[in-house]
Amino acid sequence: MVIVWGEVLWDRFPEGDELGGAPANAAWHLAGLGTPVALATRIGDDADGARARDRLAARGVDVTLVQVDPTRATGEVTVTVEAGEPRYRLTAGRAWEAIAATDDVLAALPGARAIVYGTLAQRTPAGREALGAVLAAASPRVLRVCDPNLRGGIASADDDRALHDALTAADVVKLNHREVDAIAARLGHADPVAWLLARGARLVAVTRGADGSTWHAPGRVDVVPAIAAAPGGDNVGCGDAYLAALVHGLLAGWPWPRIGRLAATLGAAVASARGATPTIDHAALIAAVERG
Repeated sequence: MVIVWGEVLWDRFPEGDELGGAPANAAWHLAGLGTPVALATRIGDDADGARARDRLAARGVDVTLVQVDPTRATGEVTVTVEAGEPRYRLTAGRAWEAIAATDDVLAALPGARAIVYGTLAQRTPAGREALGAVLAAASPRVLRVCDPNLRGGIASADDDRALHDALTAADVVKLNHREVDAIAARLGHADPVAWLLARGARLVAVTRGADGSTWHAPGRVDVVPAIAAAPGGDNVGCGDAYLAALVHGLLAGWPWPRIGRLAATLGAAVASARGATPTIDHAALIAAVERG
């Protein structure tokens, strides 16, 4: 099983709501790919929370680690799309900011093969402490995968500390090219990829949208060509889908070129639709990549 830790929320588009939150998106696609996955998150005791939990469960995500907050509402973010690129405005003070390292989460760790997390849910001291407790309690054999959530704006010293701790705890890091630049500026490392590899990361995958991606490992660099997205969609959640394919392939023991093809293909499929969790035939994508 994979445990995905982090926010679930509703993306409020002008034309309607879509299920979102980068960790929830990744869990959604992992389940579609056939990887057993549980989402450790927190929702409000409200209709939005029940709707999110029910939709994730129907997709095949294990929701037994979903916590219900008695006072905070389920997360939401207003999304606008400009020239195909999403712009986000988070509503603060929501349930996902108080995800806890509950007894249920800690009890699930012995069955986990990987823990996937971002940085947004660590924006508060309590959030950082909770994830830190989970990572400390997990076996050293558990694959730790970090996909930061860097949305721009002014970062505090606490934000930078959370980013540093999240990155240095990871075995696998997935970044986009803008995040590489942001990490260099915020943490003072001229070459963040080299810094991460020197700190012990096994793989750093850097995505560049239509220009493809590059995977860095000790003594190895692989170039992953992009797959063109069909017109009419947006880029919301395509990086989360890419991450899900990466984790799926690594745990399945696939060769890296095949994992890269699946990641690029699934990311393009999501970018060809609206929202982060469109209806996709994941099994057909896997079959096409395996043939290919």
